[in-house]
Amino acid sequence: MRKKRIRISFFILLIITLSTLMSMLTACSSSEIPIPEVEENVYIYDEDNVIDDDVEETLNGILVDLEEKTEAEFAVVSVESLLDRTIEEYANNLFNTLGIGKKGEDNGILLLFSRSDERVRLEIGRGMEGFLNDSKCGRILDDYFVPYREEDKYTEATEMTVKAVVSVIAEEYDVQIQGVDEEINVEEGSDGDIPLWLAVVIIVAILGFALLLAILDDGTGGSSGGYYGGSSGGGFSSGGSFGGGFSGGGGASR
Repeated sequence: MRKKRIRISFFILLIITLSTLMSMLTACSSSEIPIPEVEENVYIYDEDNVIDDDVEETLNGILVDLEEKTEAEFAVVSVESLLDRTIEEYANNLFNTLGIGKKGEDNGILLLFSRSDERVRLEIGRGMEGFLNDSKCGRILDDYFVPYREEDKYTEATEMTVKAVVSVIAEEYDVQIQGVDEEINVEEGSDGDIPLWLAVVIIVAILGFALLLAILDDGTGGSSGGYYGGSSGGGFSSGGSFGGGFSGGGGASR
């Protein structure tokens, strides 16, 4: 009976420790990833200054019109660096910290890219994944972002990608968005990204195995060091939010 109690206590301790580690991981990630200060009716945050001002103004007008007619919130963020993180981690953390999309509807979209890292991602709120699935997002990036990125034309890449995504949303909601070409055609594609839920499962499994080995080695369960080092960098300040939407990791990266 005593051995059984010890075994149960061990598994409870393991679960609590893993939960604490995951909370620490999220907290560290949130504090070190710069968050833009959200302004009313501003949807484009061009930290890296790679989008021409006139195009940025036009696209922002399109995204204002999009929210007014569909309630969908579409944020565009350029960063100077991904700070040695994967773009999937960076985008998901940024999306959920800002709360892009309406609470309960999760109808947000994030276009995040870094010129220096040559990475781009479309992060999609759960409420939009039915018609902006991973494969369609991958096709949009392949057709409208990547070709311009290869020529270092980030203004064109951003403009065409935003308009392509907006056209899909407008078709779904049966509305017309001023400034978006109705002839933009987005087809299904293929995407090989690992889903966020699978990545989390893998991380938890690895942490659990490492913790188990540590306990078996010295019985203390202790560990040293942090998950993320260095300063956050970047020009964004902390604070601000959209409508409280959530993303479970859907989207595509290139």
